[in-house]
Amino acid sequence: MASLIWLTTTVLILGITSTFLSALNNPTKEILYQPTSSAVKFKAKSWIDIFGARGSKALGSLVTNAFSESAENLVNNGSVVAMFVASFLIFNARYMGQKFDEYMDSGYVVGGENELPQGYSAGDKDTAGLELAVGQNEVNDTSCGIEEEGQSIDETGGKSGSGELCDKVAI
Repeated sequence: MASLIWLTTTVLILGITSTFLSALNNPTKEILYQPTSSAVKFKAKSWIDIFGARGSKALGSLVTNAFSESAENLVNNGSVVAMFVASFLIFNARYMGQKFDEYMDSGYVVGGENELPQGYSAGDKDTAGLELAVGQNEVNDTSCGIEEEGQSIDETGGKSGSGELCDKVAI
């Protein structure tokens, strides 16, 4: 009976903690995207969600596996790694907070229309965007992605969307 009470208490505490972390963390992350264009926001969110979250979990697993001989060893050495990572994150948060305040005060939008490709002036805004798009279309596609979702290698003739042979098998 006592173990059931402990289990129930643990599940409730984890649920409440997870709820509060999501309620605080997600809106805070969204606020940071305010001074960015939608394209930059999309790319940054993808990078943060994929590499940031998965990378931190991988680092935690590496530390746990490296110092798992004893609980004392894990606590002592893991604490050093955690303090190093926390120091880096505090420094980074302080720097990014200053940049955020600077951009919000000035109205600067990262990736917005106020950024032009190198070598163009404000009068060349329309041509700069057009030339940039044409230049991106001329670059050969290096991916082996299937042109349409759900197509098999047989349907595309074993080629990617750019016409290159692809040795990956669609599943």
